[in-house]
Amino acid sequence: MKRKLTVITDAQGKVLVTQEGHEFSRHPQSGILSGIVAGPGQNARKIEYDVPELRTSADVEKFHKELSDHLAKKC
Repeated sequence: MKRKLTVITDAQGKVLVTQEGHEFSRHPQSGILSGIVAGPGQNARKIEYDVPELRTSADVEKFHKELSDHLAKKC
């Protein structure tokens, strides 16, 4: 299923981190606002992408590689 993602990549286009959604979110109990932002030399993108079930760190690594490849083709 396609989901809205915020994706942070390094200068070479490698995915560093993803977050579901395009906005910062507030924790229901504490009220703390959290989200991801790009640092120096990084890029932030807001996309929609099919997200597989991620059960292991290997699944996440594979997903980030496939997402990096997808983003490279779109540019």
